[in-house]
Amino acid sequence: MAERLKLFFWVFFVLLPNPAKSQLDELFFNGFKGVDVASNLSLNGAAQIQDNGAIQLTNKTQRLLGHAFYSNPIQFKNSTDGKAFSFSTSFAFAMVPKHAKLGGHGLAFTISPTKEIPGALPSQYLGLLNNTDLGNFTNHIFAVEFDTVQDFGFRDINDNHVGIDINSLVSNKSAPAAYFDGTNSSIQVLNLKSGQVIQAWIEYDSQSNQLDVKLSPSSTKPRSTLLSFHVDLSLILQESMYVGFSSSTGLLSSSHYIMGWSFKMNGEAKSLSLDQFPPLPAESKRNKNTGVIVGASVSAALAIILVSGLAFNLIRKIKKADVIEAWELDIGPHRFSYKELEKATSGFRDKELLGFGGFGRVYKGTLSNSNTQVAVKRISHESKQGLQAFISEIASIGRLQHRNLVQLFGWCRRGADLLLVYDFMPNGSLDKYIFDDPKTILSWEQRFNIIKGVASGLLYLHEEWEQTVIRVREI
Repeated sequence: MAERLKLFFWVFFVLLPNPAKSQLDELFFNGFKGVDVASNLSLNGAAQIQDNGAIQLTNKTQRLLGHAFYSNPIQFKNSTDGKAFSFSTSFAFAMVPKHAKLGGHGLAFTISPTKEIPGALPSQYLGLLNNTDLGNFTNHIFAVEFDTVQDFGFRDINDNHVGIDINSLVSNKSAPAAYFDGTNSSIQVLNLKSGQVIQAWIEYDSQSNQLDVKLSPSSTKPRSTLLSFHVDLSLILQESMYVGFSSSTGLLSSSHYIMGWSFKMNGEAKSLSLDQFPPLPAESKRNKNTGVIVGASVSAALAIILVSGLAFNLIRKIKKADVIEAWELDIGPHRFSYKELEKATSGFRDKELLGFGGFGRVYKGTLSNSNTQVAVKRISHESKQGLQAFISEIASIGRLQHRNLVQLFGWCRRGADLLLVYDFMPNGSLDKYIFDDPKTILSWEQRFNIIKGVASGLLYLHEEWEQTVIRVREI
């Protein structure tokens, strides 16, 4: 029985018609335990092989990247006519986020001219590109991304999607992560950041120039395709390329695992048997014990309070307490207490209302400790979209510093209330001067200064800051 469950790997080599080259035809890693890394795999960044035989591309540390490529280049094009070969691959992966339901950032099956990808950045770049080479045809990067963070700058459709990327992180085509069930009659949502092992199949037919992507939480390959895209990879791939995986973390992080991998040129890659893989690393006993101890202590405390007749006051305080979740310790600028902001805005009275912003209302306020005027945006926490927008706003603009950008001072969360605190702009927005009555006639000098300020802010966002940010609302 032990022999049958034992993980193994094997690699096939055959000779293609070109007698001058030994060319890989097929590889199969049913787990990576015992693999001769020097001969078969090139690992860099945070990537390493775990004791259980899985490749861990990244751990739960912020702003990491990890690469795992097959060690030798593979011939992807016919040297005679320059036509790309057909290929297929199947691999099993898992993502375990540091904070439940919040991924960071994802992984990608990658075909690259190099196995190190110099200059690549973590976070939303997935260890593939950086803010200066996005979209360059000289990148020769092909990837299928499994993305768990919605980046509006890259036009991501959501925070749980599959995308086909060519020389850019703006996907040529994408779809929400899902799979077709055994009857092939209905599509089921698949949570990429659930921590469960998922199998992916990627197939390219060079005759029809058709690329297909399928997913499943089981070993059975679905008959229906999740994502199809018509593309001639002959225009993208060089004659020899490296094949493997790339992954990254950002302000939010996940452990990204490759459990097994199959690849074949000019044929169908073998599917993997998911039940042969060992379980992913479990949560530490210390964390579990701590949770039990805390839970028991809280229960005992509540019982005592109830007996003593203080339950009403306790519940009242809990309802008004600020919510502090683990992910909030990892991101963004200063955290305000709800009491501070309630006092600053005179209890969020209508007379302090400045207007309606994205996902909520904006109030004028004055911080009592510094007499600083601020604008407080109150976001609804009743929908997932509201929370995701809240996190995205803190993560994306919380560290921006520019005279032509509205400064984010901090945030607060209490119960269903999500609040963002900005620098107050006493002159209001430009549309007030253009459209409100009485209309203000701006001089040419004023108009020129406005245009210069907008251009300066955009230049900082797009080129001067460490990461490209595509948003103009804060200018």
